[in-house]
Amino acid sequence: MRSSGALYFDVEVDAALLGYPLTATLWLTVAPSALESAGRALAGHPQVAFAAATTGPANLVANVGCRDDAALYAYLADDLGGLPGVRQVETAPMIRTLKRFGTV
Repeated sequence: MRSSGALYFDVEVDAALLGYPLTATLWLTVAPSALESAGRALAGHPQVAFAAATTGPANLVANVGCRDDAALYAYLADDLGGLPGVRQVETAPMIRTLKRFGTV
C-alpha cells in the first residue's frame, strides 16, 4: 500500500526539539534560467524543511529552521546569497505556530 501511495505516514516534529527553534518562510526571486539549479541547491541545504517552485515574482518558496537569528542571517547572506540567479529573498520569521497537523 505504501508503494502505491494509498498509505503514507505524516510525521510532524517540533523543530525546536531538534535544535532549530527559529523557523522562517522565505520567498526567493530567481532568474528563470537558474530556477532548477537553485531549487536543487535548496533541496540539499540542511536548513530547508520544505521548498517548492511557485508562480509570480517570487518563484521559489522555502521553510527553513535555524539555531538562532545569527544562523538565519548567515544562511541568507552566505548560502542563499551565493546561489547564482538569486535576485531577491523575502523573509518571514515564525513567531509562533498555532495549528499543526498533529495533536498536542
